[in-house]
Amino acid sequence: MSINLDRLKVLFSEINAINDESFGAGMSRLAYTSEDKAARELFIARCKEAGLKVRIDAIGNIFARREGTEPELPAVAFGSHLDTVINGGEFDGILGVLGGLELIRSLNDEGVQTRRPLELVVFECEESSRFNIATLGSKVMCGKLGFEKLKDVRDFQGRAISEIFSEFGIDLASIEKAKNLTPNYESFFELHIEQGPLLDNENIQIGVVSAIAAPHRFSVRVQGQAQHSGTTAMKYRHDALCAAAQIVLAVEHVAQENAVNGVVATAGNCTVKPGVMNVVPGEATLLIDLRGIDLATREAAYEQILAEISHIEAQRGVKCEIKQLAFDEPCALDGRLIKLIAQKAAALGLSFEIMPSGAGHDAMHVSALCPTAMIFIPSKDGISHNPAEFSSWSDIANGVNLLKSVVLETAERV
Repeated sequence: MSINLDRLKVLFSEINAINDESFGAGMSRLAYTSEDKAARELFIARCKEAGLKVRIDAIGNIFARREGTEPELPAVAFGSHLDTVINGGEFDGILGVLGGLELIRSLNDEGVQTRRPLELVVFECEESSRFNIATLGSKVMCGKLGFEKLKDVRDFQGRAISEIFSEFGIDLASIEKAKNLTPNYESFFELHIEQGPLLDNENIQIGVVSAIAAPHRFSVRVQGQAQHSGTTAMKYRHDALCAAAQIVLAVEHVAQENAVNGVVATAGNCTVKPGVMNVVPGEATLLIDLRGIDLATREAAYEQILAEISHIEAQRGVKCEIKQLAFDEPCALDGRLIKLIAQKAAALGLSFEIMPSGAGHDAMHVSALCPTAMIFIPSKDGISHNPAEFSSWSDIANGVNLLKSVVLETAERV
């Protein structure tokens, strides 16, 4: 039997009704906010209504378990995240969570009991919008992030992460209790929108993810000299913003040169001081996101960017301070599970493409702990992290039904 799409639509409406509208259009449900808390509480209530046993770890990850006939066996896990970027869409992350619950609800409807337990996971703070740190919950669980690296972190409004966590009921000093390098999972699956245009442009129904690109994120603080804009001759200026602009173009140029290796790079934010019209900018800070599916080629591009920055420093008489924000390693996903998803897609009559993911996901960290795979469905025009983000309900049904087929097969695996 297929999933109940009408019931899934209702669940989407319920969760997406929880939104911080003060940011304007789209979805703004930032991690560790009151909106995030309300969405989590509603979701947990729906899980318990479906007969699932729910626990929450020390960083806020949610685990909703449906027991199998042999509960001691490693579980089949699946999930994603509920938090969003600022002014995001209605499908990113939430699809894998709500689709996972509908999968379980449909098994309840059918009276199907699986051999292995099933565990639906909601990773907390997947998006980097609040702290400039992505996949926070899965990183802590997988032992890649802990108290020492987080203790001095502040959000984009300057609030200390310890204060934010305390309001959310989390003790920052105790978050490493969430570390679980042996989660007893047979496998982990993440269903997600593509966040790129390939599937939509090529009219392909399913993406079977082969590898996940990962970001190297860093800031560049350019220190020049603030001076009067009317009395300082052009030849005497050390304009931090002009140097920053040159760095932005250098980042783009390096990424273009390395595009054949799957490298992309973005300077997504620039803060200027003093930031007034009649003063030559004395300081500018860039936030740069460099990504690739191969660690060596990505880091070679990083070294090229550093060389360009050094040249700009000398040319313009400024100083640049580089601060590391995140360093994640790309990963290949599990070959057995890739093959299984492709087989099940074909059995359901769905067209598919084996493809890499340019965006990072919680799955890239879980892959270090157990066999891991991802399923993509099309996103219209490849748009994501945007109010215009859209996936059709028919594509959503395809993705959840495929996830269900794969999970059922894996749950009976000897």
